[in-house]
Amino acid sequence: MLETIETGIGVGTKSVDFIETVIGKIEKYQRIRQDTTVYLRLLYIEIVNNLEVLKTVNFDKFSNTKANDPQIKTIIKLLQTDILESVFYKSDENKNIELYEKLRKRGKINNKGQELIKTSNKGDEIKAKSSFVYENILQAISFVVTKIEVMRKYSTLTNEELAIVKNMNLKTRLININQRLLMIKNVMDGFDEIKEMAR
Repeated sequence: MLETIETGIGVGTKSVDFIETVIGKIEKYQRIRQDTTVYLRLLYIEIVNNLEVLKTVNFDKFSNTKANDPQIKTIIKLLQTDILESVFYKSDENKNIELYEKLRKRGKINNKGQELIKTSNKGDEIKAKSSFVYENILQAISFVVTKIEVMRKYSTLTNEELAIVKNMNLKTRLININQRLLMIKNVMDGFDEIKEMAR
């Protein structure tokens, strides 16, 4: 009984800590987001950093890799999504119309090795048959954040836990994350706020 109570208290404490962390992040990035130039530059730096990490990865090695393999855990540790996530910390009191207009700009995602996936009208993931797909920056950011977060969660599962979930094609997932980050960077390179630091 005592162990159950202690476990419950531990879970409760972790939940409160998590909520406080999220609230802290929201408040911090809502303040930063008021300055469009600063925010876009922080976003750009995070994207470039992630692309630098992915440049060092041989995607083909992950064709049959388990989601909890130490190698994928290393990549997940190196990929950052704090600024990318903060794009969605929007509130009625904290609107930045200029910022969101820029993030609605569309770009072309190259279908590298015919590995590009997109979501069908039914919500299923299907392989794109065309040589490229168009998305806006917000759609691409949502894709990247979601895919990395799911990879992060799966990487903590035991082999027994992984047995009850569908296999994850990590090669395809990493390529799709990379291609969307490249598209976001290419579109942002043309922003006035980014031009002088584009690389």
